Amino acid sequence: MLLNIRSVRAQRTLYWVTQLCGWGAFVGGFAVWAWINDRWVPGLHKALLLEFFLGITVSHLFRGSILHNTWLQRDIGFVLPRLSALSLLLGLLAFAGELVAHDVLLTEFEHLADQPIVDLVSRVLNWTVLLFLWSLLYFSYTWFIRVRREEIRNLRLETANRENQLSNLRAQLNPHFMFNALNGIRALIDEDPDQAKRAITQLSAILRNAMATVKRRTVPLGEELDIVKAYLALEAMRYEERLRTTILVEPGLERVPVPPMLLQTLVENAVRHGIAHLPGGGELIIDAQRGVDQVVISVRNSGHYEPGKVHGNGIGLRNTRKRLEMIYGGKAGISITNQQGMVVTEVLLPLELTAALTTEQL
Repeated sequence: MLLNIRSVRAQRTLYWVTQLCGWGAFVGGFAVWAWINDRWVPGLHKALLLEFFLGITVSHLFRGSILHNTWLQRDIGFVLPRLSALSLLLGLLAFAGELVAHDVLLTEFEHLADQPIVDLVSRVLNWTVLLFLWSLLYFSYTWFIRVRREEIRNLRLETANRENQLSNLRAQLNPHFMFNALNGIRALIDEDPDQAKRAITQLSAILRNAMATVKRRTVPLGEELDIVKAYLALEAMRYEERLRTTILVEPGLERVPVPPMLLQTLVENAVRHGIAHLPGGGELIIDAQRGVDQVVISVRNSGHYEPGKVHGNGIGLRNTRKRLEMIYGGKAGISITNQQGMVVTEVLLPLELTAALTTEQL
């Protein structure tokens, strides 16, 4: 409520400032023209003040009529002829006021009533054209402001909707990750109880870190790598020499912002749906490089990708695709391909937007 009152006051102030400055500039321009062309005569300043106050008064009446008839909400075809008629009517009113005030107050000049009819009609037309132009400017300004407000309102609604969706997606990450991690520990309990205990300790540390980062829109890639390393240490207790990992990150990319648990989801997908099904285990290679206009993050794992099967249909990857779309607006992408006996999951993040997100974090 308070914001609405302030907004109305700000609009009213802007209107009056524009009125005073606009009519002041009009009358001031005429005064400068008279001075330069040696047309300045005694009493001209009073005549200009009369024009100034008449212009403000009649144009304010014009605005009141527009608002009263709600013409701002009608289309231009409906409004234009009515603006023309009202301009003529108020032009006559302005001329009548000028005629009376001029002949009563400006005794230095010849009475307007004594001038030729052609000059009087010319004054009426001048007022009519001037007021019509004023109405067009007023309509243009209010139309522009209305469009801008509508755009801002739509952007706010879209942003709120996206944030709600992101919050829902982020809320799914921790339960999803914990479910998969507990399944891994469950497999260790019978095989090696001591390792299972160490795995639970490791898992608590991972979850503590994950819960702190998943609430944020983006996190630095370096923080994401810390979670991934902890996760791989947990999985190494289970798979031992069957899981062989390599991490290659170009220096300077540690501060690049990425969605929370983006890399974690890709690595977990590679381990659970790729290496875990190979009797002899396999390689897992995490790579992050800076391209010409994008950052390329890839996860390679031994195995074979079959479209429509496990890869890409789980909650993790669906979630990842949605978050990339919401944060980067279609300028980021994720793909899964087979290359030389390896499954390659690749994420492309636009450098321009990642730089902007880094600035937001700072």
